[in-house]
Amino acid sequence: MKQEPRDFSRGRFRKLFSRYLQSEIEEMHANNVCLNFIGDIKALSISLQKQIDSARNKTMNNTGLHLNIAVNYGGRAEITAAVQNIAQEIVDNKITVQDIDEQFIDDNLYTGQQPAVDLLLRTGGDMRISNFLLWQCAYAELFFTNYNWPEFTPENFVDIIREYQKRDRRFGGLNAE
Repeated sequence: MKQEPRDFSRGRFRKLFSRYLQSEIEEMHANNVCLNFIGDIKALSISLQKQIDSARNKTMNNTGLHLNIAVNYGGRAEITAAVQNIAQEIVDNKITVQDIDEQFIDDNLYTGQQPAVDLLLRTGGDMRISNFLLWQCAYAELFFTNYNWPEFTPENFVDIIREYQKRDRRFGGLNAE
């Protein structure tokens, strides 16, 4: 039997997550939400993997909001898995080293076919991204707030969006000045 990540092995979070998937998937599908799971899903129980696959398959063709749920996720582990997949493709003679570019690496990440992150919001006063979407946040605008998530209001979110709209996004380039 596979060993589940520590928090899931206790049962509480696993049961809550399983119930949430069962109770919300129909509404998400009706609202055209495309549900994606990022992380090492293979480390979870077979029954939970089946639920995740079912939810993903049910919503995969939806064209509205893309909702990523990070389960057993770490950015460094994600990049390591991508590099291992790419290395295996080289060993199997499916690609050459010259085929590898930023887009190829991006395509091998959990979020491969999704748009880049525009804005990353970190609540709770921490001033770090904590191993979260390391590759994807390369050109994201970062916002940090002291509010914890339950205290974070829609008004706080609107303020952050307004501030985001004022920023000069250069994607690694220099100011136009």
